[in-house]
Amino acid sequence: MTGTEAISLLSLDRPDRTVVWHRGEAISQAALLQEARHLAERLPARGHVVNDCRGRRAFLVAFLAAILRHQVTVLPNDRTQRVAAALRARFPGLYCLSDQAGGFEGLEAMEVACGDAAAPADRPPPIVPADRVVAVAFTSGSTGQPQPNEKTLGTLAATAGLIAKRFELESETPTAVVATVPPQHMYGLETSISLPLWSPVSVHSDRPFYPADIAAALNEVPPPRVLVTTPIHLRALVSAKVELPEIHKVISATAPLSDQLARRIERRLHTEVYEIYGFSEAGTVATRRTVEGPNWLACDGLTLRQEAGTCYVEAPYLGAAVPMNDVVDLVTPREFVLRGRVSDAVNVAGKRTSLSGLNAILSEIEGVADGTFFMDDRADDMQVNRLIAFVVAPGRSAKDIKTALRREIDSAFLPRKIYLVPALPRSESGKLTRAALRGLAGQQVKDRK
Repeated sequence: MTGTEAISLLSLDRPDRTVVWHRGEAISQAALLQEARHLAERLPARGHVVNDCRGRRAFLVAFLAAILRHQVTVLPNDRTQRVAAALRARFPGLYCLSDQAGGFEGLEAMEVACGDAAAPADRPPPIVPADRVVAVAFTSGSTGQPQPNEKTLGTLAATAGLIAKRFELESETPTAVVATVPPQHMYGLETSISLPLWSPVSVHSDRPFYPADIAAALNEVPPPRVLVTTPIHLRALVSAKVELPEIHKVISATAPLSDQLARRIERRLHTEVYEIYGFSEAGTVATRRTVEGPNWLACDGLTLRQEAGTCYVEAPYLGAAVPMNDVVDLVTPREFVLRGRVSDAVNVAGKRTSLSGLNAILSEIEGVADGTFFMDDRADDMQVNRLIAFVVAPGRSAKDIKTALRREIDSAFLPRKIYLVPALPRSESGKLTRAALRGLAGQQVKDRK
């Protein structure tokens, strides 16, 4: 999109369409926009704001209000005082909008209360320049320090359209999304915020976590239903004894999904399981139906090219080509096989594999609820050939896990030590950062002294 183009903040022709399902109530586009206008009138004159709302209705209201006030929404992945201090230094005058007491630690907070606006006015949504920066999304930090990425309104609207078209969500019968991922993460932002804003999709306001909560949320929205989630949630869901309504499609991201788990989900839920491949710098890039094989197909309008070992993503709304952090084998300019992150490669005694491949094998061992291999190349006693593993496996021993691994992987890649832990330090989006794993490794060593 060029700087001369402009787009509607919401759909122009459907003020009565449902955007959010909130506690059994259908919130229309007109009502949501009125709530955003009501909040925008009370916002301070600032340049940037953190949207810390947990509920998607409140997030949407705060996000739209910020745009109406020409403020850029900042979406950090971490809520610590250290992060707040860094954000204040980067964005002077930064404050926080939240739907919970306290807000983002270390920032001036303003509460977002939904439902107190006047009746919807008969006014169309505003038209906004497509090249206006409306959000700053951060990388997950899984391979280093989180990095900021500016997102324009045009980019978010374009990726929403690509996702809706790829998953055939543009039918006359509106699709309802239930998402277990936070809207502050790029995956959650695109699938549970951008989609209902710029496509015929509604979203459940809550972010369910446990299988029973997911089932309850799915039952509160009409069919066809789409579950947007992660492998860790799917592993719990497929093992849980909960009754689930009909699910049209399941979409997963944030970590590789194994073929075995995808097949179990499809059989258990009588649905189709898809994955999204993307990253913060470019957003959604490609998709695949997991059980159909390893090849990923780029979304319409995106092309890939390789140069000097690096693969680049190109699309009209991205401007410049965006380099990928992953190693891929290009089949065509729109189709590829994912080999893993550049930093994911493991080389032991002349043999090569990837951490993601090892993790996929670990996750399929009977009794393993969660797990990951780790290699901290900063530590004196953990060199490249000194892998360790953290495993959540109630009722199983480290010896059991190693015996099972020995049947599946080369002995060169067997972990030096297996630490059984009650939980992995995953972020709200399901990611495991290198810093969090380093901390867990240090804590395990400390506890055993």
